[in-house]
Formats: sequence, structure tokens, C-alpha cells
Amino acid sequence: MKDFFNYVVSAIATMVLLLRRTASPEKIRRVQGSVRYSTLIVVLFCRDKACLVSTTTRASPYLSLRRCVKLFVFLCVFVSLWFNSLYAQLNTENNYRKPLKEVLNDIQKRYDVQIKYDEKLIADKFVNYAEWRYRTDVEVTLDNVLSPFDMVAKKEKDKVYKLGNYEYYRWNVADGWAELDRIASQYKDVEEWEKRKADLKACFLEAAQLSPFPASPGTAPVRANFRKMNGYTIENLAIEILPGVWVNGSLYKPEKYKGKIPVILHPQGHWDKHRYRPDCQYTSAAIAKMGGMIFNYDMFAWGESMLQFKYEDHRRSLALTMQLLAGKRILDYLLSQKDADTSRVAIVGGSGGGTQTVYLTAVDDRINVSAPVVMLSSYFYGGCPCESGANVHGCAGRTNHVELAAMAAPQPQLVVSDGGDWTDRMPEHDFHYLKKMYSWYGKPDNVINVHLPNDKHDFGFNKRKAVYEFFAKHLGLNLKPVQADDGTIADTTITLEREDAFYVFGKNGENLPAHAVKGFENLEKLFAQEIQRARPTGSSGRTKSDQRYKIGLIDLMLLKRQKLGAIPLTAQLKADGVEVDMGGLGNRPTFDNQLLIDSVRNRFLKTAKENNVEIFSLAMTGYYAQSFCGREEYKRSIEDCIKTMQLMNVKTAFLPLGVQCDLKNKPQVRDSVVARLKVAGRMAEAANVVIGIETALSAKEEVQLLKEIGSAAIKIYFNFSNPLKEGRDLISELKILGKDRICMIHATNKDSVWLENDPQIDMYKVKKTLDEMGWRGWLVIERSRDAKKPSDTKYNYGANTAYLKKVFQE
Repeated sequence: MKDFFNYVVSAIATMVLLLRRTASPEKIRRVQGSVRYSTLIVVLFCRDKACLVSTTTRASPYLSLRRCVKLFVFLCVFVSLWFNSLYAQLNTENNYRKPLKEVLNDIQKRYDVQIKYDEKLIADKFVNYAEWRYRTDVEVTLDNVLSPFDMVAKKEKDKVYKLGNYEYYRWNVADGWAELDRIASQYKDVEEWEKRKADLKACFLEAAQLSPFPASPGTAPVRANFRKMNGYTIENLAIEILPGVWVNGSLYKPEKYKGKIPVILHPQGHWDKHRYRPDCQYTSAAIAKMGGMIFNYDMFAWGESMLQFKYEDHRRSLALTMQLLAGKRILDYLLSQKDADTSRVAIVGGSGGGTQTVYLTAVDDRINVSAPVVMLSSYFYGGCPCESGANVHGCAGRTNHVELAAMAAPQPQLVVSDGGDWTDRMPEHDFHYLKKMYSWYGKPDNVINVHLPNDKHDFGFNKRKAVYEFFAKHLGLNLKPVQADDGTIADTTITLEREDAFYVFGKNGENLPAHAVKGFENLEKLFAQEIQRARPTGSSGRTKSDQRYKIGLIDLMLLKRQKLGAIPLTAQLKADGVEVDMGGLGNRPTFDNQLLIDSVRNRFLKTAKENNVEIFSLAMTGYYAQSFCGREEYKRSIEDCIKTMQLMNVKTAFLPLGVQCDLKNKPQVRDSVVARLKVAGRMAEAANVVIGIETALSAKEEVQLLKEIGSAAIKIYFNFSNPLKEGRDLISELKILGKDRICMIHATNKDSVWLENDPQIDMYKVKKTLDEMGWRGWLVIERSRDAKKPSDTKYNYGANTAYLKKVFQE
């Protein structure tokens, strides 16, 4: 008992001093002594007839466990009271130190004010030199006390303050205006402004970690729940922005329309219920009924994005990057559609969506109409790390939201502001700056401000009305479908849908693809890898991810079928990537595929990364000789290929139909081929990959074949040699198929001469046609070998690679 007692006394005294950060050997001994004498009182207080205690160092052996506990509790209470009285003796040795809570309570009493705060915010915080921070003015006192903790006291009303963390992104009005004036003083005319604008754009993308942009996965969107409404349609889409990472949203279109229609992006802000809320549905439905296609979508780690990432991940600087990347990928997809009018492209968003509107317009020249709603201000930089977490405002000697918005000039821009948030003073100062910038281009009327002094921070009807009228004017949309009989705008007559109607991956994420990335740590690793892959440059000076056309080789044709050596050889020949074979098939149930072995696959991936060579496709060339349409067991081979694609992050596979399934010479096998490709298509769609098939059919016949198959995951792997040997016009065949039906191209002819010497192919005309079609992707060299040296791989593929790079990449 003696040892136990001494241990407790020493531990309590030492711990208290250490917590106070004033411990020294002398102080510890002094406090231990005081505690020892003080406990005598406690022990005597606890004594009864069954327990005799004479001193603190001699305890009865009959002292029960229950009484030991009782003694310990009383001891702790007594020591705490004693120490607090001792601690009241403030001096320079303890830095006049007081708990923050005690200081705040004292300020409330001394100045007769109320201070609201969250207990968690002030827990375990102490104020050094507390008494010395008081001043006659309560706000000066609060600033002196709170500034060491990066905290502020915001005045809610007279004598009422609320504590919060320091808001680096919120300035007072005068400081914000002065900063905008300082920024504007750096350029005196449009020429100087254009130079600064170019510097801002380059720096912005660098700060956002998007210089260069990572390569697009190039996959088809995941589609769900198409429905027809009154005057418009809705389809939910998930667009893959990085391998295994999606941005989800809903695409609204007019129910009936002809020709090409405007494209509008509608990023969302930090609103309750996000894109599922009524005003988002009103906006999207109204613009669709007016004649535009509009895509509203989730912020990063909000909405369906939370199936992959946590809510707190949204408040990270990478969220800014992911949202900017999402906007670009959405534009890439929408503008590739046949009904998209690429000359009429707009973006509108409110609050945090307004920040995305400004940012994306500043860095993507395809957007030519913008409408930031209740966001733009020189004294507010975005209240979330998804807006200001990355140092984009540090660019070019510092910038702000208003200057970034000026980068849209002279393209039409609507600025909506209100009296209930940080946009409340827009007409007084900031808008004059925007007007001046637009006047430099001779178009001051292209920027307008609709200020709503009696409105609050929302996306209410008054804001929506302004957007409809602005878009009607600058996008050529028709207001009549959203006008009542008296000509007033009425957008609330639509059918509001429940939240789960807008899901792509199901209520509980049951339809989320198997290769989905989960967890922020995994996203960081993936993003770093994708950026690293994009950084090396080719001879043209462009990064590989920027290349519209990439040049690929085939390991089988390099005489290195599923051999590691094909990768460094591809790099040596200066091609961008290599198609890796799945291995032989023969009478096996599936391919002789070593890539499903972890160690083998990892060596391939590691070697590809080291050589800056992309494995862009897996080839099922075993079906050249074997019968895809006749084999009883074919599903397993497709499954193995798709599984390997997922493990290696390869998005396209090659499936030749071969001699035995030649649809031209053996039309009787067509039903079997179509049936099996439907199955393969469903499997590929589920994995979000594409299977490219090669046939001997004409382009018109291949279009019909794809219609019969009915899967977006089955496309044509076009081969120049097929139409050429049949005497069909190569250019016409490409145009008939169109860009959306061709996944890759075998840029090759029969073995005879190199491509540059082939009289049957005008490669520059081919490029011009592909440019006009809007196609982009892999040009893969299969044959076109010099007949004199057909087996000299370096000689043949080096020459053909150099020629295609000259034509397509310079």
C-alpha cells in the first residue's frame, strides 16, 4: 500500500506540472511534498472503525480495494482544487498563462458581451500573457486573445460575437477593392492584358496540377435511367475522368429538336441536397425545354462521388483539381456528340458552382458564354479548399476571382449578385472593373450585372430568370416553352423527381464498376501516376496526353508475343505505345495468358512506366485461327481478357473475327457472331471497357452490324488494308463509319512497301479526314513492311513509326 500511495502522489504531481508545461525537478519535489501532507487530511476523512490509518507512509493491511478507490478519488479532487489555487499565482515563470475558456468567460463579464463558441474549438487551448492582452475595446481585446490561435470573433449583432477559425478567403470590403485596384494597375491596354491573361492561365493550370492534363480514359459514359418528361428528356451519366474515377450527373435535352443544339454545363455549389434539389431540376428542365442540352453534375466527394470518397475529402486542395478536370472531361464528351453545336457552349453555376464557372471559363477556350451566380467578389476567394485550397490565387503576383472572371472577355458573361452575401457590393466597384476590361475589346455590353439587393444567397427564381433571358439572347434559345400565357416566365410546372431517380450507380452503389478507386489515399497515388505519365514530351514538344493521335506497335508483329522485350523495343523505335497479346489459344478453354500472374503483370507495368510506353490495348489474336463463332466455350476467354484489362488499366481490346467467322464469305455465321458479340458487349459495358472488332465488311455493312449488336462497348478496329484490297475508297469508308464507331485504326496496308512509299494511301488526306471527323486515338502499325526485308522489325517499324509521327504529330 505504501508503494502504491507514493506512486499515485508522484504521478499526479508530475502529470499536473507537465500538463502546465512548467515542470522542473525542484518544482516536482515541492509539489509532491505538498500533496503528501495534503493527503493525510483526505485519508483521515475516509477513516472509519474498520480502517486504521496512522500516517501517509503506514497504511493498514486491511484497507479494502473499495476504500483504495475511494481514497484515490478524493485525492484527485483535493489535489485539483489545491493546484488551481496555487496556479492562480500568475507570473512570468508561467507566462501569465490561463485557459482560453476562462479568458473568454472573463471577457464576457468584463465587457458585458455574449461570445458563442463550440467547446471543441477552444478545448485544450491556453492564452499566454492573458491579462496583458486586454484593451478598452472589446474587439481589439478579442483579436489580441484569438489571433495566436488563428481564430476570429465575428460580430452577429450588438454585443453578440461568434468564434470561428480565421477565414483567409474573406477580406473586408475596402481591402478587397484596394487589392483589385492594385491588380488592375499592372496593365494599361488590351495588349498588356492579353499577356497577363496568358501568364495567368499557364500559372493557374500549374497550380491546379493540370499542366499537363492527365490522359483521358477514353471510355464511354455509364448510362442509367433514361426517361421522357413533358418537353424534355433526362438521362443519368457517369463520365470517367481518371481510370476508376467518375463524375456523375444528369443530361437534360429537349424532347424534340433538329440539327445541333447548344451545350451548357451546370456545376453545383455547396447547396443542401446538391443537384437533387428542386431549383437544380427547375433550371435544367427549363433550359432543355428552351432548346439546349444541359448537364448538371456533382462536386468532388459530394453526391454519388461519396460512393468512392468521404465527405471530408471534399475539403482538400485536390478537390479543386478534380472538379476542374471533371468539367473538362464533360466538355470533351458533350462536344463529341453529333447534336452538339460547338459554337454555342455555356456554363452556369451558383455559389461554389459559380467558382467552377469562372475557373473553367478562364482555362478552356471552348466555353463562349458564362454566368457565375452569387459568387463573384473581390473580397471573397471561395470559402472551401475546393475553391481556394490550391494556390491558384498566388499566380502572377496574386490574382482574385474578379480578375479571373475578366479572362472571359469579350465573350458574353452574366454576373448575378444579391444583397445577402459577399456579392452585395458588386455594382459599386467590381463591376466597373469588368466593364472596363470588356470595353477594351469594344464590347462593354457583353458583360451585364443583375443585382438583387433584397435576395439572399441561393439559386432562387430571380436568379434563374436572369439566366434564362441571358442564355436566350446569347445562345439562341427559345423562351416560349417556359413562359406563361401572360408572357411571364414560369419554370416550376415540371415534375420534381426523388433523389434516387438521379443515381447512376444505384441506391447503395451496387452498380459501381469493379475497378472503381476508393479512398483519397488511393486517388492521390493514381493522380500522381497519371500526371507522371503525361509529363514526358515527344518530338513535337507536346505532352503525350495532349496528342490527338498516338502511334502504336504490336508485340506480335515485333516477334515478341507477350514478351517483356516488346516494351523497350517500342520505346527504341519511338512509338507511343504497344498492343500486348493475350497469348495463344489453340484447343485451350482460354488464352495462354501469363499476365494474370501478379509477378509477370507487375513486371510489364513497371517496364512500361520506366520506358514511358503505354500499353494501350490487349489483343485476342488467338481468334485469327480459332473460331469465335463456333467454339462452345468463348465466354471464359472474353472474361479473362477483360479481367486482365482491369488489372492493367487498359481500356480497349482487339477481337479479330478471323477466317472461320468471315461475315463476308460466310454469311451463315452472322447470327452466331451477333449473339456472341452481344454477350461480349454486355460484359465489356459492365467493366467499362471497349472491344474493337475487325471484319471484311464494307463500312455500311459494319454500321448495320453494330446496330444489330446494340452495344456501345463494341466498336470497329478499322484496318486501312480491308477497303483497299476490295477496291473501296478509304476516305469514304472512314466518313461512313464516323468517329464514334471507330475505337482504333490499323494504319497499315499489305506487306510491300513502307507507308510513306505506298501509292494506295494518301496519309495527309487521311489525317485531314480524321481531323474533320473529330476522331482522336491510336494509329497502330500492323504490316506495311518492305517486301525485301519483311522480318527486320527495327528497319520496318522504325521507318513507319517515324513517318506516321511526321504526318500526325508534327
